[in-house]
Amino acid sequence: MFDKLTYSKKITLLMGGFLLFIVIAWQLVFAKTIRLYKDTEIKKEKLTWLKEKEKEIPAIQSQMNLLNKAYRTSDSSSIRDQLNAFISDFSENNHCWVTEIPEKNSYHGSQLDVQTNQFVIKGSFHELLKLLNAVETNFNYSAKVVSVKFYSLKDLQSKKTNLFLKIITQSFRQENP
Repeated sequence: MFDKLTYSKKITLLMGGFLLFIVIAWQLVFAKTIRLYKDTEIKKEKLTWLKEKEKEIPAIQSQMNLLNKAYRTSDSSSIRDQLNAFISDFSENNHCWVTEIPEKNSYHGSQLDVQTNQFVIKGSFHELLKLLNAVETNFNYSAKVVSVKFYSLKDLQSKKTNLFLKIITQSFRQENP
């Protein structure tokens, strides 16, 4: 049968067979190999990322332990009292005046108790900034500062402008079911 074909037809048939072989080989072998190679590269990247994150686990666990210790040992009313005492003491020592003492605002969810406290302090900008920094560093885990506002009001009797700082803090406590 192949004896009757000319050389050009034999070469064309051979090239067609070769192309058919390449297509079949690509579908059966090469495509799967390339896909598996890409998958292994992605998995290697994930593995290196996980190894890097594994090194951070002790630091995260220590932070979690600090948070658990801060929230378990103190109830929310004592946090408010601690904040009130701290801000009052700081104000006395640094020529600031507490103008509003917080009232107890709390939200009780299904398993979470959130208490919000609002303090308004009058003083100089530098002293108020030092107070804000002290509150953020000393009560980092027990009461988070969620809002800060500086504003000024003019006293009409003394015709003097006073600077005020409003600090809003929130403390969270998980309730036992």
